[in-house]
Amino acid sequence: MKHYLYILFLLFLLLPPIHAQKVGLVLSGGGAKGLTHIGIIRALEENGIPIDYIAGTSMGAIVGSLYAMGYSPDEMEALLKSDDFKRWYSGNVEEKYIYYFKKNPPTPEFINIRISLKDSLKNVKPQFLPTSIVDPIQMNIVFLQLFGQATAASKANFDSLYIPFRCIASDVYNKRPLILKKGDLGDAVRASMSFPAMFKPIEIDSILAYDGGIYNNFPVNVMRDTFHPDIIIGSAVSANPGKPKEGDIMGQLENMIMQKTDYSLPDSLGILMTFKYDDVNLMDFQRFDELHDIGYKRAIEMMDSIKSRIHRRITPEQVKVKRLAYKSNLPDFRFKRVNITGANERQKQYIQKEFHENDFDVFTMEDIKRAYFRLLSDNIISEIIPHAVYNEKDQTYDLNLQVKMEANLSVRVGGNVSSSGSNQVYFGASYQNLNYYSKEFNFDGQLGRVYNNVQLAARIDFPTKLPTSYKFIASISTFDYFKEAKFFSNKDNPAFNKKREEFVKLKVSLPFLSRKKAEFGVGIARMEDRYFQTNIIDFSETKHDKSTYSIFGGSIVLEGSTLNARQFATQGSREKMAAQIFTGTEHFRSGASKVTKDTPEPYKKVQSWLQVSYQNETYHKVSPKFTLGAYLEAYYSSRNFSNNYTATLMQAGEFTPTAHSKVTYNEAFRANQYAGVGAMPIYQLSESFQLRGEFYGFVPIFPIKKDEYGQAYYGKAFTKFEYLGEISLVFQLSFGSISAYVNHYSSPSNDWNVGLTLGWQLFNSRFIE
Repeated sequence: MKHYLYILFLLFLLLPPIHAQKVGLVLSGGGAKGLTHIGIIRALEENGIPIDYIAGTSMGAIVGSLYAMGYSPDEMEALLKSDDFKRWYSGNVEEKYIYYFKKNPPTPEFINIRISLKDSLKNVKPQFLPTSIVDPIQMNIVFLQLFGQATAASKANFDSLYIPFRCIASDVYNKRPLILKKGDLGDAVRASMSFPAMFKPIEIDSILAYDGGIYNNFPVNVMRDTFHPDIIIGSAVSANPGKPKEGDIMGQLENMIMQKTDYSLPDSLGILMTFKYDDVNLMDFQRFDELHDIGYKRAIEMMDSIKSRIHRRITPEQVKVKRLAYKSNLPDFRFKRVNITGANERQKQYIQKEFHENDFDVFTMEDIKRAYFRLLSDNIISEIIPHAVYNEKDQTYDLNLQVKMEANLSVRVGGNVSSSGSNQVYFGASYQNLNYYSKEFNFDGQLGRVYNNVQLAARIDFPTKLPTSYKFIASISTFDYFKEAKFFSNKDNPAFNKKREEFVKLKVSLPFLSRKKAEFGVGIARMEDRYFQTNIIDFSETKHDKSTYSIFGGSIVLEGSTLNARQFATQGSREKMAAQIFTGTEHFRSGASKVTKDTPEPYKKVQSWLQVSYQNETYHKVSPKFTLGAYLEAYYSSRNFSNNYTATLMQAGEFTPTAHSKVTYNEAFRANQYAGVGAMPIYQLSESFQLRGEFYGFVPIFPIKKDEYGQAYYGKAFTKFEYLGEISLVFQLSFGSISAYVNHYSSPSNDWNVGLTLGWQLFNSRFIE
């Protein structure tokens, strides 16, 4: 018996070791081209080919990490086709998280220069350009939600994921690749995909980490040296940059940034699938099906060769069971404590109140997302980088927040350039401070042919259980209306009407749901209208007639907006309801230089009135390229007539839905009670280029008419209808928009206009909403 045992022992020593064949999968970077990897993974799974290790760079790290933490190809497809993923690389905030209560009115700046005054003026650090093209606001919170549970389950060890994983990033300071094998999985993937200028880099262990493709875009060596698989399957969807051409800026940048990568895989090590794409851009993620199918078909074509090299099999059913078992052990998101760095003690208290009142409250991921977006709606916090740290004892997470405060001082410059002559220069400055409460002081000014304004504003926000904001505004503005020469007419009818407005107002605001706010205002104003009541003017004998108004009033406004642009929006909605009550005194003075029997006597009148208005602008996506917008406006005022017809119209409600109509005085679109509707068909030629139509109808309930004595009176109800239409080509830029337009008004006759604008045409708030 001992003899047989001895022979068996010798055979065991002499025979080669018997072990399961191990397979490693290496995925290159390449932006949207990396969607090809998912097709390959699907083909391997369906044919029972095991995947025991994964290493990836950039987009390869995204796909590889998802698979490594238990995502199936179907789940990856659903995620990468979702609106959530689009928000990763666009930076757009989901509508339900837009916190309108914190938002200031949009301003027409081209650049916003941030200056830090923390220490002294010697340390002033202006910032002219954004730190990245894609705002990281969405990516920071999505990566917490996506990778936090896998980080917790693996105890921050990438070998303990569903599939062991390695992620490649770049240390540009020391000119070397970073092989990430532990820590926060979301941070590792985020670093690996942070292509310079496109995405903001992230700091890992005090190293500013960038896209792994800079030094190693196809980490075959990492797979070989770390996991020692029996065979490697490689998917390379990129190539080294070609020789740059003189006019190819992106090609020049790629050559300066990207080091040459070895995209080969010796046959002795495994199987290589190489893909060459000349027409796929970095962000072409909408081409998922096309790119996925290319990878899938290539893998199926090579499957016989793959199976001949890899003899071990794992059925799709076995993979599914293993995946479900792994996911069942992922700890649920239950948060209990908030730890904050990058803020002083008072700021920490302000921030923490957004999440919970004390350390005994348990809060959810949904609570975190709402608080996160509320805080970033405030201009004082520039970025919040969240991490989830799991506590095994009580099975809850700590929420660690790395907060980056904005520089205190902001200087803004911008405006609008127009072929119509309605050019504006904008300048603004603000000072912000956050302690127990948020404070902001703003100065805004505009200079131009049509509109001139200086406005000072101070705002204080209190983080009470029901947040409250107090805002004080002091404003002086003038508005000089004019009419252009008509494109199809030789007539030139200037409108010598001018408005001046001075007011102070106190506003108290409360949040209403997440996308609206309720605002209560009270203030006083002095308004002055200057005008001529005839088209025949002798400037040597006549000056402007003048009506002045001293007004005290209060308002209640409910408003909100989720529009995706300051002008020429294509998504979201804007809604505003206002109820206002006023009382004041009107004075009139004739502009006639010589007193005659026909010269009007000095005029004084006291009146009070109620005003109610409603506006709604909503965009509906009909197809990927076509959007239909709808516009509705209703206005009612019980205000009595002013001294004369022209003065009455100058103070009447005005229907001005387009940028051009806002700077043009048109009597046909003014009334004390009216309704207006509009349709905006928009064809999206590209992400930034749109063909836009705007068509509006206007119905004054009681049209204001002029009698033979120059006085106003009401005509018959619903006896008048006006329309205006505009077609424009709009190119949206980060600093403004370029619009080439042609428009037509139904009144006066033959009123056609063409023009070109660059920038933003936005005006400050007025006393009467």
